[in-house]
Amino acid sequence: MNDFFDTSVRTSDAAETQAWLQAQYGHVVVQADRGTFAEHAVGDASFSMRRLTWRCRAEVIYEADRFFFATSTPGYAWTIGSETGEYSVEPGLVQPGHELIGRPDDTDLHLIAFDTDWLIETARAIYGDDDLSVRFAGTGPVSRRLRDYWLATVRWSLTQAPLMTEPLVRAHVRRTLAIATLEAFPLAGDPRERRASAIEQASIYTSATSWMDDHASLPVTVDDVARAVGSSVAGLRRSFAANGQLSATPEEYLSTARVSAAHADLVGADPTSVTLRDVAARWGFTDTAAFVEAYRAAYRVDPRRTLER
Repeated sequence: MNDFFDTSVRTSDAAETQAWLQAQYGHVVVQADRGTFAEHAVGDASFSMRRLTWRCRAEVIYEADRFFFATSTPGYAWTIGSETGEYSVEPGLVQPGHELIGRPDDTDLHLIAFDTDWLIETARAIYGDDDLSVRFAGTGPVSRRLRDYWLATVRWSLTQAPLMTEPLVRAHVRRTLAIATLEAFPLAGDPRERRASAIEQASIYTSATSWMDDHASLPVTVDDVARAVGSSVAGLRRSFAANGQLSATPEEYLSTARVSAAHADLVGADPTSVTLRDVAARWGFTDTAAFVEAYRAAYRVDPRRTLER
């Protein structure tokens, strides 16, 4: 099911603002002066990118039901428990179960929101820890360098908003934001163990993709790949779940590598001496119909057209 949404509102009515925020966020209480409120939100059930425009002075009390990471133009002060801050000075986060008191005053607020279960599942895949429970040990980034990295990632992600209807673009943006967020903000627990696990999985993924590129024309299996890179099949699959933004499994990557290699052959082939069956078989497709289907999915054109042009 496609749960993508791209929605917006603009109103100068305080009651409409309250109703909109409650519909979008759940338990929210707003007290606002006369002025204009607007929001643009794009995303799906697992994450969203949001811009809230406050052309007024207000107080917002919100009990978070998911993870929010925020930055703003000058004018958004916040309180969470005994901690206070200003989102234009330092990006910050709100965790599920925490109560935020926000005081927007003629400001633009950018939010990156993650569904709790989805972020936990993603963190477990990235760090190879099936028992990891995502909680953060503070409200701000780990360091200035990682703050700047996160802000740059958010700026890039916002440029992708017009393309987010495409599931592959959305998946890429979602995972890129999640990785930047999990690295930039202080997860509870031992960061050295997580970093070692993430580096190991990235190494397995890089070695596996390189090996598959080199052996795509052979009848290799996932078991062969795992043996070649010194990993178990389960470890290989975890490395793809953590790092394979467009190919989430080794099977998908191997198929993509074979289709890509076959495409290069089709472009350079002489159609008077080479057949579609020849090219498909050379790259491990014993069923020509299956190759045609895979090629169409990748290039949105029939492979015969590529061969004969």
